[in-house]
Amino acid sequence: MDIPRHLRILIQSLLVVSLLLGCSQTKIAEETNEFLKYEDKNNKFTISYPKDWTFDTMQKNVSVLFYSPNESEQDVYTENITVKAFALPAEAISPLENNKDGMIETIKKQTPGIEVLNSSNITINELPALQILLREKRDNVDLTHQMTVVFKGEMGYVLGFTCLDGDLDKYSSTIDKVTNSFKILN
Repeated sequence: MDIPRHLRILIQSLLVVSLLLGCSQTKIAEETNEFLKYEDKNNKFTISYPKDWTFDTMQKNVSVLFYSPNESEQDVYTENITVKAFALPAEAISPLENNKDGMIETIKKQTPGIEVLNSSNITINELPALQILLREKRDNVDLTHQMTVVFKGEMGYVLGFTCLDGDLDKYSSTIDKVTNSFKILN
């Protein structure tokens, strides 16, 4: 499948951003039981995150970055969730499924050594989404990335979760709650 150059560049940028971590301007946190609600009015989304996690809106190239607390002094990696909002180029405004193969191909080309474990179509708050599970070695640390891509109208969003390879099951319930809490504001 041939992907338009504009879409390839967009996908490349999103991958790098979601893998390297990530910035926003408007932030509102609201407490709800074990999760807090984060709202970004500029990028028109809300998402809930565990109340013992912290968030950072000053990182480059992401709307918000959530960090898990350290489990101990020996904790070698801080798990994190990123959300990146972006305007879609005209070529990309089509059903997400039409862009799936191109996104995966671009990820493989732009991140040497990354392994795409699987991808699946899911639904988040009635919107179609693509979830891609990836594995890579970075700085001699084996990592797993779960990347979820959602398009709505002229906007796209990438929700990324990164943890040590082998720890995804440990966080799956939390990550499912966070991912399923994601809502695009009108």
